[in-house]
Amino acid sequence: MPEEKKVLLQEFTRPAFEEYLESEPNPVALVPLGSIEQHGPHLPLGTDSYVAQAMAERAARRTNSIVVTPCWPGYSPHHMGFPGTITFSAETLTGIILDTVQSLADHGIKKVVLLNAHGGNTTIANDAARKARRETGSIVLTPGPSSGRDPKDTLRHVDVHAGAGETGTALALFPELVEMERVEEFEPTAKFPEQVEKLRDPDGPDAEIRLQLVMAYIGDTHEFTSSGVYGFTDPKDADPEASESGLQTRLEQLVKLIEYWKEIDLP
Repeated sequence: MPEEKKVLLQEFTRPAFEEYLESEPNPVALVPLGSIEQHGPHLPLGTDSYVAQAMAERAARRTNSIVVTPCWPGYSPHHMGFPGTITFSAETLTGIILDTVQSLADHGIKKVVLLNAHGGNTTIANDAARKARRETGSIVLTPGPSSGRDPKDTLRHVDVHAGAGETGTALALFPELVEMERVEEFEPTAKFPEQVEKLRDPDGPDAEIRLQLVMAYIGDTHEFTSSGVYGFTDPKDADPEASESGLQTRLEQLVKLIEYWKEIDLP
């Protein structure tokens, strides 16, 4: 079998990296961001980081980019009620991102994609991208694909963490780390306040508006769900083939974004 294209910065020797910089006129670095946090009884603690890492490596191989992974934890204080979760403060994560972007800029890479797979990091990544532009002269993208979810379907299932959707993604990307035998007879443990629960009627009017209120009432995980699964979908209903199709769509979008970007010179 042919050797897989090397894209991880830590695997380059210094001369090999220098050769990469000399041969690539418009280099782009992908920085995956995720988390180490509880993901129900069956998914690995690093699920978000594994997803971000896998997508970054796939895109980098197709666009002659590099992947720089400065950290595995993210901002996850809402999961600290479960053992195994590690959280950085917002200030720490921001500093890690800024230091990483500055280091890359010092070596001539001023196009950076923060590839985030953890909702808790979103605001921090967006703020860090703006600061990095001002402080380093780099341009930092934080692409976030539309969820494409029907608000009525989301109200019905609230499948946002460790349920069928995320389990399907994990089974598509790293099935060897998933322990489905730990999911026995699934009983949803997520509980909303009674007045909020009434807003979950998927057949009522103004679904998008009601969904915003419902999602606002998902608090610290241990107070919202004893199983660690957000929502009401059985992880055993996961469809890894459908998840792989969705991942492929996202990958194609990311590859096109980088290809367009490589045609644009830095200001």
